[in-house]
Amino acid sequence: MNGNGTIIALRSGRMTLTAVPRCGGSLASWRLSTADGPVDLFRPASDRALAGAFAPDMACFPLVPFSNRIGGGRFVFQGREVKLETDPGSPHRIHGHGWSSPWTVGAVTDNAVRMEFDHPARDWPWSYRTVQTLALDDDGLTIALDLVNASDSDMPAGLGLHPYFAKSPGSRVFADVRAVWDNDETILPRQRRALPAAWDFRHGVVMDGLALDNGFTGWTGKAVLERPREGLCITMLADGPFGHLIVYAPLGEPYLCLEPVTHMTDALNRQQEPDAGVIALPPGERLRVTVRFLLSRL
Repeated sequence: MNGNGTIIALRSGRMTLTAVPRCGGSLASWRLSTADGPVDLFRPASDRALAGAFAPDMACFPLVPFSNRIGGGRFVFQGREVKLETDPGSPHRIHGHGWSSPWTVGAVTDNAVRMEFDHPARDWPWSYRTVQTLALDDDGLTIALDLVNASDSDMPAGLGLHPYFAKSPGSRVFADVRAVWDNDETILPRQRRALPAAWDFRHGVVMDGLALDNGFTGWTGKAVLERPREGLCITMLADGPFGHLIVYAPLGEPYLCLEPVTHMTDALNRQQEPDAGVIALPPGERLRVTVRFLLSRL
């Protein structure tokens, strides 16, 4: 941990990781040490992002207790109407609470850290507790999320991660997905359709020149990012009730996001969809997911 207690540094073998609990339980970097110098596996946070504690400019942040957007910040769950504050610059509520709140440090070792976040009932009318565990080993990184409903009624629950993978020219993505949602102008799902050839990640897609911000359905929990320039491969394995993968690849940026999530975008307003993914978590019950990032050579 650094001198002011705001950045936690982990190490295992040739890998290092930094976490910033006060900034949404985010990661600031994940790097591999090589003979030619350090290689970023996630896009590193900028000094400006660290100074401003701005999670979207970090390397990865947790999505708790829902991911992506809730249209207009409004939904009805088990007959209860809920109205949330929308996010600045958006007509919707985005990514839950964890990413915009400080987390506390539960325990730290040389290669692992546990962070905790408690959320009291407010406009989101349920209290809950989340524990995030980060662990490095010689093969990669494991992130586990535990969500416990601390309220006296069922809570709609969802979890995910928002990792920003470093992208070099020629980077290629593989993922076993079945369909994709086209979006409206505010990035809400509008229409599900079969995978177009240019987005058929089952056969691998080179990401150069591709712009995406879409939810893919029927995901089996595995995605692979190949970086031929560096001779590296990162395999992401998601364990839990995952069925959706968000691919965010802004044009011209040196990163892309492969977001493992348990529900579709705006799931709370799409509960009629057979694979919407909304989980009704009973009082006192736990939802646990684990995402493993394995590093290998091509």
